[in-house]
Amino acid sequence: MANIRNGRMAFSQAFIRSMQEWVTEQKKVLELARKNMDSFKNADRLTLLIASRTACQHISRTIKGFENWLQNPAIITVMPKEMLQEIHEKIWKIMIELIEFDAKHTGDFLEFLKDKEKVDVSSLLIREEKEDRTPPYSL
Repeated sequence: MANIRNGRMAFSQAFIRSMQEWVTEQKKVLELARKNMDSFKNADRLTLLIASRTACQHISRTIKGFENWLQNPAIITVMPKEMLQEIHEKIWKIMIELIEFDAKHTGDFLEFLKDKEKVDVSSLLIREEKEDRTPPYSL
């Protein structure tokens, strides 16, 4: 019986330590994100692209963490309804805002691409093969 109790305590301590590490790491990422936000105001295209991709990776990682969190029986069986309500409301607001932004951005970019004077869309989508191309390996 003592071994079972010790095993449960070790699991509980590891579980709590894991959650604390997640919170600490998320707070560090948040602090860095807030600190660096202003530095992107005059950034070039490549910096903006990399920063946006980094943000998407953090969003994806956080959403995956929430998804795992809400699938964990050890969490969902004891989480109070008020906490679930808070998660539900916030996640739905984030989802709606993200979908709205995606639809707007994609629509704006579509309109940009339709303007043939700005971008030759066919050159973006079709790669022409050159006939006189040298094979990568020759004998």
